[in-house]
Amino acid sequence: MKMRKQVLLFVSVFWSCVYSQSCVTPLGNPSECVALYDCPNLLNAFEQSPLPSRIINFLRQSQCGFEGYTPKVCCGPLPQTNNNNEQPTTQASQLIHNNIDPSQMDPVHDDDSRPAPRNMCGIDTNGDRIYGGQITDLDEFPWMCLMGYRTRTNTMTYQCGGVLVNKRYVLTAAHCITGQIETKVGTLTTVRLGEYDIQSPVDCIDNNCADPPQEIPVQVAVPHPGYKDKNRNRNDDIGLVMLSRRANYNYYVQPICLVSSNDGVEVGSDVYVAGWGKTLNGKNSPVKLKLGMPIFDHNECVNKYQTLSATITNKQLCAGGVFSKDSCTGDSGGPLMRKRPEGIWETVAVVSFGHGCGRDGWPGVYTSVASYLDWIQNTMRSTNV
Repeated sequence: MKMRKQVLLFVSVFWSCVYSQSCVTPLGNPSECVALYDCPNLLNAFEQSPLPSRIINFLRQSQCGFEGYTPKVCCGPLPQTNNNNEQPTTQASQLIHNNIDPSQMDPVHDDDSRPAPRNMCGIDTNGDRIYGGQITDLDEFPWMCLMGYRTRTNTMTYQCGGVLVNKRYVLTAAHCITGQIETKVGTLTTVRLGEYDIQSPVDCIDNNCADPPQEIPVQVAVPHPGYKDKNRNRNDDIGLVMLSRRANYNYYVQPICLVSSNDGVEVGSDVYVAGWGKTLNGKNSPVKLKLGMPIFDHNECVNKYQTLSATITNKQLCAGGVFSKDSCTGDSGGPLMRKRPEGIWETVAVVSFGHGCGRDGWPGVYTSVASYLDWIQNTMRSTNV
């Protein structure tokens, strides 16, 4: 009996060591490194509006690894907020933009008619730094865009994402251009590049500050002609947005490569979504977030969505399916991305739809970019004429 108790004690201690890790919070308090979803103090911080920049930095400093695809944090209380010390911020929804002046439109360039070449896209400005945590770095995913809509009250709101594919074009979802979003939100009017924290006119982390975001009016928005807003399958949910002016590339604004084929996008392979948590009916985050997830088996995805009378085609990919972790963390219209062995990032698919948010066993559905390369290239050539 004594030996049995000793064995049980050893097993208990062993698994305690495996599943817990001691750490020190940014406030200097001893704690445990746990999954973000198991730390209400830090998880609830994302509900603050506006989210103070010093709390953003505190959350970043609290990151301590991963549990599968779930970010881990050194769990502890947030620092006390002193509102008197907070700097005033500019709410993105209060920005007003003038109508496009035709004289301000850039002339058409030959390289506007095609995606950025492979030696000039998807460049990882983070260098060899490790990708970790849920909150991105200032210069992480510099191709991410926010889509701005003019509401009936003449204010601007940002409700979808996209990616820059060259100096003139943004790839997004068709449902971010036409249909329900026009009546519920407003008209797609502008695209914001190089954004990190929508609360602040200048984004800084640890005394490093990004260039101001570039706000460029939309000249033409083209949803795929096969897209039907009332079709629950969301077939052909892809679109292109032509900017009225060419983007200025810098450390925080760069194009991403387009995937050439779905070779290598296999079940279980790692892909990523990023954005500000903007879905048509979802919550939002003031700062750019990211999430890793696995590619989901296509046949199993087809069978699951058939029970909802939705037909998933070979032009759609499925990813996620892990409880509390899916593209609700990213934007509608935003990218499903992968990093190639040579270090280049490419867009594999576009965030389309799902069954709820983060339901265990239910992956999100994404429009495959490889299936629409001809349409993308033909559209870029025709709208540039």
